[in-house]
Amino acid sequence: MDGTYFGDGGPVASWAPSGGPKPDFATCLLYLDHGDDLDRVAPLLQLWYDEACRLLLPFVQPLGAPEPTRSISAYEENAEGRGRRRRPAGWAEGLTEDLFQLSAHWFDVVPSSIASELDLYVFRFAQRRHVKLQVSIGFQNRPDRLPLVIPALVELTRLVADAADPAYGEIVVNAETVSPATMLDLALYRRDEESARTSRDRLRGYEWVTVCPKELTTRVGGSATFRSSGAFHEVVPLAHGGALLRATDAPADYRADRVRSVFRALAPILPPGQPCDLPGHDLSRVVFADARQPGAELELGPALMPDDGSRRAALHPLDLGSV
Repeated sequence: MDGTYFGDGGPVASWAPSGGPKPDFATCLLYLDHGDDLDRVAPLLQLWYDEACRLLLPFVQPLGAPEPTRSISAYEENAEGRGRRRRPAGWAEGLTEDLFQLSAHWFDVVPSSIASELDLYVFRFAQRRHVKLQVSIGFQNRPDRLPLVIPALVELTRLVADAADPAYGEIVVNAETVSPATMLDLALYRRDEESARTSRDRLRGYEWVTVCPKELTTRVGGSATFRSSGAFHEVVPLAHGGALLRATDAPADYRADRVRSVFRALAPILPPGQPCDLPGHDLSRVVFADARQPGAELELGPALMPDDGSRRAALHPLDLGSV
């Protein structure tokens, strides 16, 4: 393993630029909308790190194995826009008032580990009002091991969502992400800042696992309404009134009619608009219909060819204004 490289959007797994078949990976994203209040958000960022280490690090460090290599990197930007890169000694040292990006990466793991690498990432955007929390876990040279990690990844999402009252969240498995935009943002040509700003008025997207904020959960009638829709394998009420919605038991089953069912159930709280194709992106998890007309024919967006190298653990944030 040769570590990671960093751009505007955070860590990209070290295998991403190489050719050949891409290994399994999973990415969890949670979005907070009080990033300008560091006193409030810093404990949640520490909880994110602590719980990710507790629940996911054992998959890259089996019992009795030596510690994997860990790299922590921070980028700070002050009120005047001056930035600097740092190498904090620990995660807590990176939680400063000028925090812009903070990441931790574990790699060089033993062959017996279930996962090959683990990334944690925090990104403040939209004038620091919003925060993206991201964790990605990869399985290079470890076929068929991803299902072993899924329960822990869902549990991490639930625990942090219970504490943080997120404005949106999702888990994406073996598929493209464009954070801090969502795939629905991409298809609707919505800027990520606008999408984040209105995230308690309209649901930002929908994925295999979707975290719906309390305001939108209440608007549809609560978790019981989601459960009675039949669109979800699991509906977990969250402590602040939101809901964690798991579409299918296995991520691989989230396709075709399952995506359509989730769209129908969430249509009343999705943003309006007709999605459009954007070449070079996999939009097969987006229903190409206006949410205001969920009874229309529900075609899925176009997929990419399976050999085009599109499977990546994370992509840099997309500037939708330039599309």
